[in-house]
Amino acid sequence: MDVDKLENGGDKPALKYHGWRAMPFIIGNETFEKLGTLGTSANLLVYLTQVFHMRSVDAATLLNGLNGTTSLAPIIGAFLSDAYLGRYLALAIASVASLIE
Repeated sequence: MDVDKLENGGDKPALKYHGWRAMPFIIGNETFEKLGTLGTSANLLVYLTQVFHMRSVDAATLLNGLNGTTSLAPIIGAFLSDAYLGRYLALAIASVASLIE
């Protein structure tokens, strides 16, 4: 008897996921996203201090709050998606929010 059939407990073949093939693309995407965020934060600090004439301490505090919010938002979104919304509704809301942004 085939190992897939034994693992699946029936006559249907077991599902084979190909997640590891996509992993380099996910890691590359996250790397470039983080680099873009860091570069934007550095430029935004200069912009806030020179164009808006904010004090450096206030501009750094604002950027720290922005970075903290963007780091915490995916955790909150994942909890809401798993606990209340479901996969497709959460994806639809995130897509609309991304388009509005």
